[in-house]
Amino acid sequence: ICPNCKAVFKDKRWFLDDEVYEELKEIDTVPQIICPACRKILDKYAMGYLYISGNFWETHKEDIIRLINNEVERARGLNPLHQIIDMYEKDGKTVIETTTDHLAQRLGRALYKAYKGELEFKWSKGDKLVRLYWSR
Repeated sequence: ICPNCKAVFKDKRWFLDDEVYEELKEIDTVPQIICPACRKILDKYAMGYLYISGNFWETHKEDIIRLINNEVERARGLNPLHQIIDMYEKDGKTVIETTTDHLAQRLGRALYKAYKGELEFKWSKGDKLVRLYWSR
């Protein structure tokens, strides 16, 4: 079990189940290890970056952040390794770092589906690293 995010590892996969976690954490022989997503968060090792900019972002931050948080929760329900590492301002853009490239893509597509605008994908060569640029 992961003590940071309460994910449980069973049958070669991580999943979220609060009841199972609460049962297992009381058993001394159950190892507590940091899951791969929490390890990436601790190491600040992002696999996806979403850059958000534009006037629409400035006037609708609360709604967009709510959409992003809801989308992260849905993604974590499918795979608890989908997490946000950090969110910060840089060079006039808001940057969201994610533990997986899939989560960054999912967030970018959710923004585009909800608010349209412009969405651009940039893939790195070799690593599964993606940078998405959304603006409106």
